[in-house]
Amino acid sequence: MELRTLRYHAIAVAILIFIFFIISTLASNLVVPTRYTIDKTAPMYLDYAYYIDKTKTKTFDTIINQPELLTHQPFSDVPWSFSQQNYWLFLDLENKSLNKQNVVAHFDNPMVDHLTVYRLDKNNKLIETYKLGDKEEALSLFEYSVPHIRFLVERKSSQRLVIKIDTIGISKTPVNLYRDKEFIDLVRSQTGIWGIFVGVLLMAALYNLVLYFGIKDRVYLIYIGYIVSAITLMGAVLGFGFYLWPKQWQLFIHEQIVFSNYGVAFFTLAFCTMFLRYHKDKCWRYKMSIALLWLMFTLAVCSLFIPENIAAPIFFGVMVLLYITCIILIYNKLRSGFRWAKFYVLSWIPLIFGAAIQPMELTGVLPYTFATRHAFLVAILCEVILMAMALADRVRYQRERALYHATHTQQTRLLNSSKLKQAFMTLQSQNRSTTLCLIKIRHFNSLNTIITSSQGYTLIKHIAKELELELSHEREFTNLETDLNTSPRLADLSSGVFACISTKTQNQEMLEALLTKIISSLPKQYEIKGLNLQLSYSIGISSAGKSNDFEYWLKRGYLALKKAKGSVNQVGSSSNGNNLMMDVALAAKLQQAIKTNQLALYYQPQINLLSNHVSGAEALLRWPDPTYSNLSIEELIILAEHTGIINELTLWVIEQACKDIVELTKNGYNEHTISVNLSAKNLTINNLAEKVENILIKYQVPAHLLKFELTESAFVDSQDALIKLVDELTALGIKVVLDDFGTGYASLSYLVNYHFSELKIDKSFVFDLPNNPTHQVIVQTAIDMAHNLNLSITIEGVETQEIHHLLKDMNADCAQGYLYAKALPYTDYLHFLKSQYSLKMLDSSF
Repeated sequence: MELRTLRYHAIAVAILIFIFFIISTLASNLVVPTRYTIDKTAPMYLDYAYYIDKTKTKTFDTIINQPELLTHQPFSDVPWSFSQQNYWLFLDLENKSLNKQNVVAHFDNPMVDHLTVYRLDKNNKLIETYKLGDKEEALSLFEYSVPHIRFLVERKSSQRLVIKIDTIGISKTPVNLYRDKEFIDLVRSQTGIWGIFVGVLLMAALYNLVLYFGIKDRVYLIYIGYIVSAITLMGAVLGFGFYLWPKQWQLFIHEQIVFSNYGVAFFTLAFCTMFLRYHKDKCWRYKMSIALLWLMFTLAVCSLFIPENIAAPIFFGVMVLLYITCIILIYNKLRSGFRWAKFYVLSWIPLIFGAAIQPMELTGVLPYTFATRHAFLVAILCEVILMAMALADRVRYQRERALYHATHTQQTRLLNSSKLKQAFMTLQSQNRSTTLCLIKIRHFNSLNTIITSSQGYTLIKHIAKELELELSHEREFTNLETDLNTSPRLADLSSGVFACISTKTQNQEMLEALLTKIISSLPKQYEIKGLNLQLSYSIGISSAGKSNDFEYWLKRGYLALKKAKGSVNQVGSSSNGNNLMMDVALAAKLQQAIKTNQLALYYQPQINLLSNHVSGAEALLRWPDPTYSNLSIEELIILAEHTGIINELTLWVIEQACKDIVELTKNGYNEHTISVNLSAKNLTINNLAEKVENILIKYQVPAHLLKFELTESAFVDSQDALIKLVDELTALGIKVVLDDFGTGYASLSYLVNYHFSELKIDKSFVFDLPNNPTHQVIVQTAIDMAHNLNLSITIEGVETQEIHHLLKDMNADCAQGYLYAKALPYTDYLHFLKSQYSLKMLDSSF
């Protein structure tokens, strides 16, 4: 553990010791008044007797005149019960001192209905009658909450108190006599405990309300219900409720005290179920809990209509079911690893003891003392404090869980792009080198069509484990998570793509060699239900520049992966030397350039091999602005496709090509064609053929001078739409060229389904044509096939005179390549045309 953490722990322990010191000081000042009754503090002798009138027919005179009915035993031996019967308590006082004594008789049961006190002299002559109890009117709040009477006992004299208790429900009424000073101590102690109890519980309720508004978890509302019901119950049992509610409310609560008990039990079980998240599991334990909640709710409603002496024993029986159910719920969660609920489990310890002490004291099993009288209140107080800690622990757990889900993939439990971004931003702030390394399971998306999702996730976890092991041997790959002992270096970007960050400053070749070595150690096979999947991997590398744009950095990595698809060594890289941001801002500038004609078309000539004349040219897009001069046109096209402006760009290219055709015609090149490339995204242009026709009409361009070149990517998404487009363009007289012929998977089928005018052989077959007999056969076959289908054919990538003559011998129609010219701006291209024609050097040159 870090020194700073230990220091904070020491401060926390010191604060805890200081708090316990305050509590102990407060407790020492809250005396135990029941130890200081008048018989222990003054020469006052007491004698006890009682009589239980089960018929409730005996009168005061009857009881006084029949002393043989009395049982001479201490009041602690009175067999209190919930039966409807009257209790007559006799208390004889003899003051043997030489001083008169001011006596306060305290009757510790604020819920008693009728409590009548007859004060007699030694000859049983009535001196005074007192009426107490919650059914009596015109009493003060103090007399309701602390039932008592005050009287004077002269020196060397005797008096008798006859106490009649007539109530429904809890009849036990402890009687204690105090001098004024001790009674004041009693009231002070009670008031102190009540104030602490109510204050702590109200603060806990406000705390949970704040948590609810902050987290929106209903478990906090349920706990507030528990707190309010606990305050209501204890306020009725101990008497302080008269200071919390209007008097009529409190008197009604007294009448329905069993309902309040059910309220505490109901919210206890509901909170236990919600806090332990059983409402998410919906298992048999949850159903058992719901059934018991419904039972308690039903019995609580019934308690409003049946006498308390009947409802109370039923409630105590339900309490047994409550404890059993809660123990089952808690034990199951602890067994399944719910260690974060430790404070909640501890909170049950004082609650169990306190809840057991109260009924045992009420039924006479435990003797009455100030401590036992307030045991349940103190137990609830301790439980609420521990529960506040449990709720705070739950908030911490939920925060950690939310953070975990935010930084890990749900299915594989691996770090995700959020953690990768966090590590990237940290490294950027430290001005450290950040090179993104992406490793992809090749054809993973295709594998997903034959294996289940769970099998795919298992495969990813298996490869990630092996890859993590390989990365751990190389110090240059940074840890993405520093708080865990495992210190993972790998992030899962889904779809079989993994990411790591190299922080070593090195050249591209060294990093590529290292990553190639790493993937060579990864599994090449993986068995799923008897099937041995053959695995291979691609690598994408993206180096970050001074910019701290994570999305751009990651996007370049994906572009590098895309380049690696057709790479022999399966490695692709995307350098960041130009520090150009491929983002929305750049797309906006590109769109503005389209609207203001800041773009340009460059032309690469296509040579008719039969006449050695320039028959046409391919239009290639350029952005002449020096700021973007180094921008790859391929990336520019990708940006346009991703941001939806590719169609706008394509229409601009078509229109500019038509303008240049008009200019070429004016310069005497009446049969010079211009070829424009179309991509799959252009198929989404509504009524493309009609728009092209409108452009041709607008500039009066002969349709046969305009060509459209289509690559295989345009054929994949929508066959029907493309067939329709090719037919419409052909009907207009526009020639449609099948570009990059020979590189696709089903190029021959395209010749059957589409009305092409021309084929264009990809340059990959041309570079080594003189030395590659196989390529010679392919090219010759393609030329013969095209001619047999009445199609012309153009060969691109011609860079040497040897290839030029070889193609001419093969009877190819046209050729294109650096041998003739690179792509030229329109003005330079026009000069190129004039020089070629005026000098008539084609035959001699080639």
